[in-house]
Amino acid sequence: MLLFAVPATAQTPVTWGAIADNGQGYYGIIAGMASREAAEVTALSECGSGCTVRLTAPERCVAYAHSANGQASGYGAAATRQQAEQSAWNECNARVPSSSCQLKGVRCFE
Repeated sequence: MLLFAVPATAQTPVTWGAIADNGQGYYGIIAGMASREAAEVTALSECGSGCTVRLTAPERCVAYAHSANGQASGYGAAATRQQAEQSAWNECNARVPSSSCQLKGVRCFE
């Protein structure tokens, strides 16, 4: 009887990112946390009082965009920085008539 040993594949641990904001441009953003709860608590503590968690995701990168007139925000999470930024920018600009949104923050777990 032949037995083959199959090496265990190393799985990348899941890391969480989160974004909190107050709708007025104050925000907290974090990536690379070991749990959803840790990501949310950290994002809220970075943002300050009056903030709400707006996005939590098991992704490597998270991004936040806010419009110049203060009427819209967008949040993105993805495997790459560029994808997260584009997602946040698109979501924000979908809520305002002109492309007035700017990326305010992005964090990636390296």
